[in-house]
Amino acid sequence: MASSTAFFSSPVAASKSARSSPALATRFASPLPFSLRIHPRASPSNLRRLTVAAALQVGQQETVKPVPSSTPPSLPFRVGHGFDLHRLEPNLPLIIGGIDIPHDRGCEAHSDGDVLLHCVTDAILGALGLPDIGQIFPDSDPKWKGAASWVFMKEAVWSRLVL
Repeated sequence: MASSTAFFSSPVAASKSARSSPALATRFASPLPFSLRIHPRASPSNLRRLTVAAALQVGQQETVKPVPSSTPPSLPFRVGHGFDLHRLEPNLPLIIGGIDIPHDRGCEAHSDGDVLLHCVTDAILGALGLPDIGQIFPDSDPKWKGAASWVFMKEAVWSRLVL
């Protein structure tokens, strides 16, 4: 342990201990830390024999064949990702997360244009493995004209309970 204390101590302490022990002086003379220096433990001829023996042993090992599975492995959870955007137009309400934001422009959309709740709804549908919000609630359906976005979110959650 004396050598490790000399290694981790200050340069002054290392030089004092190096004066007291010539073996330590040569050991710590290298600018590289002890752990980064090369310390051969066997002669090169012994290393070559070990390497060849290890290679032959690897070649003799049996190959492990994968067991065919009837169903592919699946994760115990799903992740949904939501994305939505709308053009801002003058004289329309700006609703984000169900909150009416006072602004001179708002989102142009078939529904109320709440981009946050549309993202959440899209993420829920994605996590359920269902199509995106535009396919489930198309703007071509007059049923959804001017609808509040929380209705889409509620429908997305209820769709899983009905399935």
